Amino acid sequence: MHEHLLPFKTGFLRGCRTLFLLAKVMVPVIFVLVALEKLALLHYVAQFFEPFLGILGLPGEASVAVLLGFFINIYAAVGAISVLALSPAQITVLAFVILTSHSLLMESSVLKLTGLPYFKTMFLRILAALVFGALLNQLFVLVGRF
Repeated sequence: MHEHLLPFKTGFLRGCRTLFLLAKVMVPVIFVLVALEKLALLHYVAQFFEPFLGILGLPGEASVAVLLGFFINIYAAVGAISVLALSPAQITVLAFVILTSHSLLMESSVLKLTGLPYFKTMFLRILAALVFGALLNQLFVLVGRF
């Protein structure tokens, strides 16, 4: 009876589980970011990171997304990016940086089990993300997309 609907039901239920899993991360992040902005605390974080992120062509506010991506996970960073007013080129640079160096605490711990040094691995991943992000920014500037 209605066996032809079984794949739809299975896919729908899996999709709902994934939606709730992502929402558990993204909704609190968005809530905290909006609260930080309303309390004018986000301004101080952004001001501190502005010189560093300027090299990447990003505003200081993007520092929250970078930090969340580096130390929490990609989904938390996506939640932060969703409340920022960024150009497509800026989102591309930000995504590239985060995807190059994400979930550092968890992944560096796993890499340490293989014998790689924890802090050296973390430093190299962050350095690579920033260097390649700066190069991508320069490419966008050269082609006039920023």
